[in-house]
Formats: sequence, C-alpha cells, structure tokens
Amino acid sequence: MSVRKLPFIQAVKLATIDESEVIPTTLYYDQSRVFIGREAREKCSSPELLIEDFKVELGKLDPDNPTRRSAAAADKSPRRTALGLAKDYFDESLKKLETALALHGLVPPKKILIAEPLSLADTDKATEAWLSNYRRSIRKVLQGKFAEIDFLPEPFAVYQYYRYGCRHPIVSEKRKHVALVLDFGGGTFDVSVVESTKAGEISQSGINARPLAARSIAVGGFYINRVLANDLLHEALEKKQNKSDLTKAINFYNEAKNADDEYLSRLNDQQRAFFRNYKTLLQNVERAKISVCKSIANWDLNADLTKVGAYPIPVPVNPFERDGPIASLRLDASKVRKIYEERIWSQRLKQAVVNTITGAKSELNGQGITIVLLSGGSSNIRWLRPLLERDLRKELPDAQILELSESFQEIVAKGLATECARRFYTDGQGDFRAVTYNRLCLALRPDDSELEIRRFRPTGQAFASTRLEPLEDGVLLPSASSLRGLIGQPLRWKVHLSKPPKRQLDYFFLRSSFVVDDHVALHNVESKRVHTPAKTSFQQNIEVELTIREDGTAEPRFIYSRGFNAPETAVAGRPFYLDMTFAPNESVGETYLGFDFGTSTSAFSYVSSHEITEIEERSQSSGWRELSELVNDLPYVAAAPLARFLSETDQKKRSDRGREAVEGLLTLATYVAYADFCAHSQKTSSHFKGLPHRSAGPLWALLRNLTKVENRNLTFSAPIRDLFDGQNYDQHNQWIDEIAKSKHGKEFKIDFVSLLGHFGNAVAKIFVDWQFGVFEAVTPKRFATNKFHGIFRTLSGASQTFINVLEYEGSQPFADSDVFIVNSKEGTALNLSPLFVWGLNRLSTEEEPELFEFDSEKANQFAFKAIQFRAEQIVGEKSPAHEIWIRLRQMREQDQCSPEIGGLTFQSFTM
Repeated sequence: MSVRKLPFIQAVKLATIDESEVIPTTLYYDQSRVFIGREAREKCSSPELLIEDFKVELGKLDPDNPTRRSAAAADKSPRRTALGLAKDYFDESLKKLETALALHGLVPPKKILIAEPLSLADTDKATEAWLSNYRRSIRKVLQGKFAEIDFLPEPFAVYQYYRYGCRHPIVSEKRKHVALVLDFGGGTFDVSVVESTKAGEISQSGINARPLAARSIAVGGFYINRVLANDLLHEALEKKQNKSDLTKAINFYNEAKNADDEYLSRLNDQQRAFFRNYKTLLQNVERAKISVCKSIANWDLNADLTKVGAYPIPVPVNPFERDGPIASLRLDASKVRKIYEERIWSQRLKQAVVNTITGAKSELNGQGITIVLLSGGSSNIRWLRPLLERDLRKELPDAQILELSESFQEIVAKGLATECARRFYTDGQGDFRAVTYNRLCLALRPDDSELEIRRFRPTGQAFASTRLEPLEDGVLLPSASSLRGLIGQPLRWKVHLSKPPKRQLDYFFLRSSFVVDDHVALHNVESKRVHTPAKTSFQQNIEVELTIREDGTAEPRFIYSRGFNAPETAVAGRPFYLDMTFAPNESVGETYLGFDFGTSTSAFSYVSSHEITEIEERSQSSGWRELSELVNDLPYVAAAPLARFLSETDQKKRSDRGREAVEGLLTLATYVAYADFCAHSQKTSSHFKGLPHRSAGPLWALLRNLTKVENRNLTFSAPIRDLFDGQNYDQHNQWIDEIAKSKHGKEFKIDFVSLLGHFGNAVAKIFVDWQFGVFEAVTPKRFATNKFHGIFRTLSGASQTFINVLEYEGSQPFADSDVFIVNSKEGTALNLSPLFVWGLNRLSTEEEPELFEFDSEKANQFAFKAIQFRAEQIVGEKSPAHEIWIRLRQMREQDQCSPEIGGLTFQSFTM
C-alpha cells in the first residue's frame, strides 16, 4: 500500500551537517583537535585511529566515577572513556548544528529530546544500572547546554513516525491496533509492543498509545560486522596460527577498541598489529556489507543470489603481523544471508522478539499483534520480514508487516520531532512520558521457604487518586503505568505471606516474568536478600514500598510493622532500575531539538511551536496535501527542492524555496523532454544551444519550444504539453515572469502552491510508467556472449538512501555515472546524461555520491549544481570528467541523437 505523507512530516527539518542529514557517529583526534562525522573519516590518517561504536559503552560505567585522564595523554588526546568520547562528539555536533541553524535564521532550542535504547536485557552486555548510567552520562555531557533534557526510547519514536509522521494509512486509521515495533540499528535491536487507541490525529489531546512490553539486546550492525570479520579471519588464518590465540585477541579488541594512544603504546608489537589489522578489517567489512546489500533486489530467503556481485576484501593471513601477507577473499550475498539467518536471526533476534510478545500477552487480554513496524539502519538488510513470516507464524498469525519504501535511518529522528509536536498538543506530556514499558513483578521467599507469588494491594496516599484495576498475583505495576505525579513519592503495597520473614527475606523484582533464575528478566541482579532486624514484631501483612526517581531508579523498602505507639520496623533493599521512560517535569516549549544519537549514525531534527501550528493548518488545505503527496511520486531531482519548500515556514525565505522547487520541476521536465526529442527526432536542430543557464525563464522557453514545435517527436513526455495547451497557460506564463522579478529583488506575486501543484502533477504523469535512476554493478553475464546483468536503482523521493531496485539483464554495459529513465514493462531506457550526472563529486572526494544537474556554461567550462546543498562542480576540458565536457560541447553546437535503448529485461520483487 502506498504511503501518503501529509504536510507535517514533510515539514520536519533534519539539520544538514557537513552536507548530509545523517552524521556518522565517529571521532578522530589529531593532536589537540577533534573531528567528528564525515570530517573524522576524511581526516583520519590511519584506520586504527578512527573511533566508533562507543554508544553502548556509555551505560556500562558510572559517569560519576570516570577513568581519569592520564598525564601522558593530556597533551595529545582525551582519555578515551565512553563518557569523554560522547562529550567530544556532542560538543562538536552541537557546534555544527548551531552553524546549520544559523544559516536558516534559527536559534538553537533550549529543550532536547534524545533517543535512547531500551534497558538492555542481554546477559553478556548489560548491567543492572545500564539505563541509569546511560541517562546520567548524557545529562553530564550536556550539562549547562539545555534547560530541559528528556529521553524517548527509540522504538516509541518509530511508532510515532508511522502513526503521526508518515501517517501510514494502516497505522493511522481510526481503529485500535497492537503494534510490534522492531528497531534494528548499529548497536542494538529494540523490540516493543505498543497498543493504540482509535484516535490518530497528531493534535488529538490525551494519551493515544500504551507500551505493553519492551526489551533491547546489544546486537546491531557492528555486531554483524564482527561476525563476518571473524569468519573471514578464520578462513584466511595460516594453519600454523593457534585459533584460540585469535579468539583471545578478538575478545581483547572488543574490550579496548577505543583505547587511547597511551594504552596502545603499552601493548606489545603483536597486540598492536592485531588491533590495527582487525579495526581495518571491520571497516572494510562494513563497506562490503553495505555494497552487497544495496545490490540485492530479491530478498526472498530462497532467492538466487549468484547474480549479485561479490565484494573483494583484503584479509591478513597472520593478523598478529603488521604489513604481512594478505589473502584476497570475497564477501558475497549468499554468505551474508547465511550468517544473517543462522547467527543473527536464529541465535539472537528471534528469541528477543518471542520473549517480548510473551511478556505483553497478559496485558493484551486475548488481542493479537495486528501490525509490525520496522526501523533502523540494519533493517535495510531486508531479510527480517521474510524471517518473521517464516518463523513466527504462531506468534504473529494475523499481523501485517509494514515496510517503507525509504531508508530506515531517518525514522527515529523524524519520530522524535513527531513526539515533540505531540507534546505541544498535550501540554508537555506526549504519549510516552513517565510510563513503564514492562510489568513490574515481585516474588518473595521468607526464610528459605518456598517462593511465593502473592497478590499485592496498593495502599497509601500515592495511590489514593489513582484508579487501578485489580492486579494479578505477583504484579506491582502493570505495563503502561503512568508515573506522572508519583515521582519521588513512596508507593506502597500490602502483601500477606504464608509465614513472616523472621530471619531474612529474598526478593526478586522481575520484568514480566516470575522465573527468578532468568538474569535477563531480573532487575535486582546484584542484591536479592535483606536481613530482618532483631526483636522484630510482625503484623498480619508486610508492606512493600518503592520510591521511584525521574531517572528510573527504584528504592525498595520492606515494612514489617507499623503502629501508633511502636516505631516502624523496616529494611531497605538495594536500589535497582525500573523499565520506564524518563520523567522530568512537564512543560510546553516553543522550540524542540530531537537528537537521534545512534551507534553508527546520528541525526538532529528541529521543530518549533510556530511550525507545528502552521503546518497543521496547512494539512487542512487540499493544495498543501497534494504537494506533500507529490514528493513521494516524483524523482529525487524534483522531490528534494519541493520538500524544502514544504518545510519552510519563514515567509521571507519561502519565495526562494518556491522558486527552487519550480526550477527543480522545470529542470526535470525540460531535460526529459529534450532527451525524448533527441531520441525520436530525425532532423538537425540546436535547441540546447539556446539554453543559457538553468533557471525558470530559459527552462520554460526551451520546454515550450519542445512541446509546441517538436510535439510530434515526443512520445512519453507528451503529458507536460498540458502546461501549455490548458486553460492555465496564461497564468503559468505570468507566474514565470514573476519568478524573474523575485530573483532581481522586484515586487512579485506568485501562488506557489497552485503553480507547484500544476507543474508537479504534469511531471508526475511521465513517471507513471517510467522510473528515474542509475544502473549499478553491471557486469558480464557468465557463459553468455554480449550479455550483462546488474541492478537499476530508482532515485525517487526527497532524500537518500534509495532502496528500490530492479534486477537488470540485457546487452548494454551501462556506466554507473549516467542517469537514465527506464520503462521496466517495455524494457526500454533513455539516457539523460550529461544533463544529469550521478556521483560527480566522487572525482575529488570519497564522500557519498550525489546527483548533479547541468546548470550553466562559464568560460568554456560547465557548472553542475547538486540536488542537496553541496559545492558546485566545474567540468572543463582538462578535468577528470573530460568525457562529460566533450559531450556537452557537442550538444552546444548541435543537438545529438541519443536513441532509446530497447531489448532490456527488468525484474521487480515485492515482499
């Protein structure tokens, strides 16, 4: 089902930092300077000096007792504790953010909402205090920078995005749903069950969703990389090498992967060599994994993956030797699928999903899971859906698994912005503030007797104004218990035991379970017993008391007697940490910053109350809704500037964004029409020679000439002639003239919503049957003469990454820099290059490829403009892109025949 995004989510601003909305969570220290993100990768002089994968470490150490910086390292780089790394990363990110916001005339907000993993339930990674340590670490590194710091679990942000952000038609329909949310990122796999109410509007007051069960395990993209790298190392290892030494070395690396220079200097030569070799291998594996997965069109578990090109990886034969011999191994799609299915899904992810569903059953009252929502960068490895369908039919008999035809990387950041908007309408509450997301259960054992699971009866002032349903035996707090107004207050329950604990009381606080030996379910792992004071007199019942702090710390006490004349007799247990969302004081802000601090990549979203109300008003307008829907239907070259127009709420800047959006649509329409003409015209002409530069007036003139004078030579681009033959032609002409006035600072009047609606709908008609994109990994087909195969990647929507691909087979060895439109049903393709060029920026940098469009001619050189905000690329006679210069030079003299290519085969796979 097509997802029709409405104005709100199109208006969410993701900050562009270093020319990208997705920032690698990496650091590099060069003497006293620190670089982050793409800069860190570009500046890093040696692979082992790049720092990454430190987010999960933040929860393992008490931030109030960090490792001190060593004197030897003081002048070189910070001691690389996770806390120090996070502080440097946050400081540098916020500096870049302030610069990015200033470019748009925006002031950094004083409230920040940070995405967090759920409390880790992974026995080999988590500690009892992980979530508390993580929150306190983040608050420590942000101290003094924000008036309010709040947290939202990542899967809850995902749910908000699906429901209110992209407004998926199934999630946002006015019916009750039970959603299983799977957020598979770089460091963690988060699973949650969320029950919705029927209300589905972002401006609806009240709480519209209840979390019923949730857990995280420390398995993500970096974990997959380690599994792949370890297999490759064992495959390449010299026979004389001891495999147990390799295992020890890998464990050593995992404990010290981001150690500082001083620590590394104390290692022996073999340890340093392994550290460098292994880190280099992990980085190579990450690139190979992404390349292989991007080339997969068919994600069926039984698909033939032999057509998918393998990626070569250099692997050291002796990883304990620096600059030693290298084995050239290949990572292929079949190997990735086998490891993903057997060692990632079967061994780790599957049970986490099953346990979470089981934990929610008691709260669902017989309801089943109705929908499954996917998110996270590692969900772009799309075997998760078929594995769910194959292995969890019993648990998900009627569930519909929803996938978005876009990258999963930006979902959490946009979900944070969506939650901020919800808080604006709910007086600061949102849907997931100060709420438990697993049942809190308690089992007691007095004096080494049998374990008792008894009914607890709420008592005391804290519960006086709270209506609680009768609790099941052993349950203190059901899932989705709101703790608003209860933070810091003693919460008490009475319980009757079969015998009083005269010597001692063993207690087990558990998450949605009564299996006391399950360390994943147990909260109070480190302390389970309190001793009874001498000469204690017991009442018929004992009382259990919990005082819960805003960070989730729960302080237990067991009260044995309480009388009018006698003193209270009670014993305190050791504090533990409750599965609940953060609970600061509620307040409504004017501006909000959402920070998706991810293990692999991060992103910032920005939303203000002014924007929220304005965009919601726009959602009532059919014109604005139409434009929002068009963003999903148009190729990237037109969709990106249109999305920027939709996100602009500043009146002064809106006209510039509107003009850019018009020019984006006209560029696409004109260049496609021109290619159509060159493919089907037999006469000599010089239309392109008359285009001085890529702006609204000249583009409109060229497009008019092509559609009016050369109409008989146009085949598939004919729908755009409606712009000139229809009743709105005079109005279009007038608006184009007005755009010229706006560029020269003159007074103008343009209804951009109507203009963009007319142009956008006309252009979208072309792409009902045709797709805009690039060919990738085209290689000769084995055992066939003049046959090639690869993939065609569709470049559609407002932002990268582009995940929709077709398998291609035919007689043409297409280049990966040329941009085409293809008709997959007819098996035809038409080259739009050199008017569009993919990855022109890769000639001088290693950054991610971007789409560029011909912009103008300057002194016998040609200027190309990037679709996103990036540096202009100049192509001259002596530039590395010399062939592009030759082709454009020929086109400036005379239009060149570029026939439509036929006889191609495309295959699409839908899961």
